[in-house]
Amino acid sequence: MRTQATSYKLHGRSNSVDDCGVRLPAPRSVHRNLQLVARGSGLVLWVSLQLAACNLCLGFQPAWAESVPVEEAPPLSAEVHLTATEKSFGARGRIGTFVLPPSRVGIFEDVETRYAVPGGGAADSGDHAIKIMYDKRPGQTFCGAYLMIAGDLSAYKTLTFMVKGAQGGESFEIGLNDVVANRREDAVLAGSVYRFLKGGVTTEWQEVRVSLSDFYGVRLDQVMSVAWLFSEEGSGAFWIDRVRLHTEGLVDRQAEVRQQGYLLLDDFDHSDLNLLGRRTNTYKRLPSVCAAKRVTEGAYGASGRSLQLTYHKESSGWCGYYSLLNVVDGPFYDLSPFVSVSFRVRGAKGGESFEIGMADENWMIIGDSLKAGPVEKYLPGGVTTEWQRVEIPLRDFGALNLTRMGSIVFNCYRKGDGEVFIDQLTFHLSKDAVVAQPTDVR
Repeated sequence: MRTQATSYKLHGRSNSVDDCGVRLPAPRSVHRNLQLVARGSGLVLWVSLQLAACNLCLGFQPAWAESVPVEEAPPLSAEVHLTATEKSFGARGRIGTFVLPPSRVGIFEDVETRYAVPGGGAADSGDHAIKIMYDKRPGQTFCGAYLMIAGDLSAYKTLTFMVKGAQGGESFEIGLNDVVANRREDAVLAGSVYRFLKGGVTTEWQEVRVSLSDFYGVRLDQVMSVAWLFSEEGSGAFWIDRVRLHTEGLVDRQAEVRQQGYLLLDDFDHSDLNLLGRRTNTYKRLPSVCAAKRVTEGAYGASGRSLQLTYHKESSGWCGYYSLLNVVDGPFYDLSPFVSVSFRVRGAKGGESFEIGMADENWMIIGDSLKAGPVEKYLPGGVTTEWQRVEIPLRDFGALNLTRMGSIVFNCYRKGDGEVFIDQLTFHLSKDAVVAQPTDVR
């Protein structure tokens, strides 16, 4: 089987059609197409990457200033080995796309749009914004766009950019590639834009602030690109402008927790990463299995998605779902100021049962968790087809080191088949809790 991505070429100053089928004004840049061939199990997969060398980042001067346009970041060290292709492909300021059809994506410099700095302040280099258009189709398909940086960001703590949507509600995940990740074609993701803009993208310009420590595992002295990945089905268009770096940490994740009195770990609306930017997934040992997906049908609340867990539990094996609190091979999370965890649950038929467990550093090493008990212990009538709220005191999980927590799990322990829906997974502070800003660990 062969899959061929669509591609386009610019002819002089004429217009051109991008992967979304939209006719674009020709930018003052040179586009070229690459084809990557992936071979495995007799399958040949052709992926066409559309790349554009743009004029956003011409003539930079290396700087360690407190706040600089991304094009003024120091370049990669001469000791970083790049192939000839990488040097050409990784030219600073190049914009491009990656796509596996039938999804479609396009990117270009929009000469008619630019973020106006309040008060008439100095603008960054370049005279227009980047416009990104996407159409993410159902199934095992993907698309995204990127801006090449090819720089040493090790002295900086925060990445910011301005974003404005064509309709509002546009959704994407934010990623960063270092040299190694770029070769793997696998960006390290910090999470959905909704993690950084609580109300999401609107038709007005807003600033997105991302701590570079959120891209855990990226070598900041060898950054190749920033990426915008589309993981939710749907289409849209938005503009990006004023991409900047800051030596100051501009993100205080715990301020909102202190103000609200709780940590919303996951609402399952926009990303398979939770709202700490940590991984989530199912676990299993055959013949028991569990599958998870985020669904809109029957979700909790008037909009958004909920987590759907479908499981088949045999007498042997195990299965369930976990949401990490720690970074893989990185720092653990301090839950000591919190007193309880809550979530919403309903069943497809009613009567479903599962255990709630948590793991600290030691239990993560073991590969297991301490269980507070089955869900019906906290729901006297058990799980029904209606949404109910479950709240569990953290002391019920037993002897855990709450200062070094790794995960929370939903363990399917009872033999049989079932389907449950979960939402609003939340940790609650005690009234006199003091939540410190976590150490910035690289």
